[in-house]
Amino acid sequence: MYDQREKAQRDYEWALSGAREEGREVGHQEGREVGREEGREVGKLIGQIQLLQQLLGDENTADAELQSLSHDALMTKLVELQQRIRDRPL
Repeated sequence: MYDQREKAQRDYEWALSGAREEGREVGHQEGREVGREEGREVGKLIGQIQLLQQLLGDENTADAELQSLSHDALMTKLVELQQRIRDRPL
């Protein structure tokens, strides 16, 4: 009986360890997918900002500088540039 109990305990711990590892893998995969999506979004914002800067004749902000900004800061910068485009004389 003792041996059976020991075996049952090892089997349980092995199954639990496998479930944890599987959970970690799923979490990593989901994190990578979210990171890629956020990266694409930031890339689009940076591209739009730099295009508007070119259209306005401003000096382009370096990629590295824009990448260091938060999503909210990028959105604010984009909105300001869009407003400047709308307000410029034709």
